[in-house]
Amino acid sequence: MTNLAFMSALHLDSNQFTDEDITILIDLLKKKKVDHIHFAGDLSNDFEHISLPFLQKLKKSFSVSYNLGNHDMLGMTEDDIQQHNFNVQSFGQTQFISLAGWYDYGFVPEKTPEEHKRTKQFFWFDRRLNRNTDDPILTQQTLEQLERILASLNGPIILAMHFVPHKDFLYNHPYFQRFNAFLGSQAFHNLFVKYGVKDVVFGHLHHRHSARMIDGVCYHTRPLGYIREWQLTQQFFKDYPQYKISQMYRLHKRYNAVKDLSLFQSYKKKHLQKELEDALVIFDI
Repeated sequence: MTNLAFMSALHLDSNQFTDEDITILIDLLKKKKVDHIHFAGDLSNDFEHISLPFLQKLKKSFSVSYNLGNHDMLGMTEDDIQQHNFNVQSFGQTQFISLAGWYDYGFVPEKTPEEHKRTKQFFWFDRRLNRNTDDPILTQQTLEQLERILASLNGPIILAMHFVPHKDFLYNHPYFQRFNAFLGSQAFHNLFVKYGVKDVVFGHLHHRHSARMIDGVCYHTRPLGYIREWQLTQQFFKDYPQYKISQMYRLHKRYNAVKDLSLFQSYKKKHLQKELEDALVIFDI
């Protein structure tokens, strides 16, 4: 039996992970008796200088794999991205596929491709990436390659990707709904159903959900996300209400108000393992 674990959206640089924080993660994985850890995208904004050393450190204790997220792609050429894309591993009879995925604007069909491109250019992180092919074409190419792989495999399939494969996980807030266009594609779910994929782990959205079965596919999404979004940060303000600000709905502002406090730093250290554990998905296969 293998304990196969998944995490996503660690954002090591944005969250200012220290060596001590990484040691806490390693200790947690050992405590959970993890054999193999897979990171489903967005380790950092600097794959070569931040993500790779992190992965090498974990490889001293575990078998490790990863797929890229959009933040990991920063500074990469399309050839670089494709070299990291699509991996198939076997764990007994179970086949494990990992890929980045992408988006085709299909989650917001009421807007034109030109409108989506303008929104992306003004607001979305991916405008900084060196992907010179239109997003719907990139997604179609990814789907075609994925289908070839799925058609070639036998046995139970677990799949990890970064982008969102089903509309049930989209933003509901009116302000953010336009950004659903850049989250993923329902076409991935359709492939999973067609080929009987058993479990899918994904990230991208910084919202943790309980496992959800849709059309026979069990979805798991528990990204760590940014520290300003973490449960421990929310709980800190409940435990120490004297530090609340007038605009508590502004996550960045409220976090900046306390991040340098020694009280918050000690609180984070005390509760970090629990936060990491809540962002962990483990299969015993």
